[in-house]
Amino acid sequence: MKALLRILSFTVIGLMLLSACCIAQQKNTIKIQEGYAGMVGYGSLMSLKSMESTLGHQYTDSAYIIHLNGFIRAWTSYRLLNDPKAINSKNPKFFGYILENNDSIPFDGIVQLNVESQQNSKINCILYIISDKDIINFDNREVGYERIDVTDRVEEYNILDGKVYVYQQAPGYYDKSTLNLNKFILIEDYVNMITKACDEFGENFRIEFDKCTLQPSSQVVPSQKVAWKIVK
Repeated sequence: MKALLRILSFTVIGLMLLSACCIAQQKNTIKIQEGYAGMVGYGSLMSLKSMESTLGHQYTDSAYIIHLNGFIRAWTSYRLLNDPKAINSKNPKFFGYILENNDSIPFDGIVQLNVESQQNSKINCILYIISDKDIINFDNREVGYERIDVTDRVEEYNILDGKVYVYQQAPGYYDKSTLNLNKFILIEDYVNMITKACDEFGENFRIEFDKCTLQPSSQVVPSQKVAWKIVK
């Protein structure tokens, strides 16, 4: 009887492993050719218009709806208006004000989307395939973010012969204890651009985006209530 149970036990385990193997084999494969890489958009880069603006040309490759495992999306990227690490000393300085009744209330910076590591979580996003040369344009755009390798975090596909990257705010870029986070705002037009991009991928994509994105703690300000002053 014990021998029979042992045989049945090994049979069940074998079937479980075979099932897991079959599930893994059912994943489609994306083969990335030499000189190219995958780029994940989870915020403004989900917008094809925004992405092509950085590319500097039309995007003609495939775009894939994917899930990135081990992350949560959050409004936790803080950008100073006159970031000393990002601006050229010869460039003009920008100052921002919230127009409230008859007051002009200054703010220090803006809030943008970020991804943060979180076990047993995943986010829906868009995967593009771009050239190594084009990656330089995105590195220049994503000041304050670091490009991290998430090749093994893509849920739906096996990635072959290449890397997949996502931008995450560099943890040491700002010492947030030195920032007054109450003086950073989330501009409504930026939020609308992202949610509009989600809507273009369908209602279910938008619903999932809302579920896997933490609510912002910063003030959301309509664009018409934001005034800018440039000092050369």
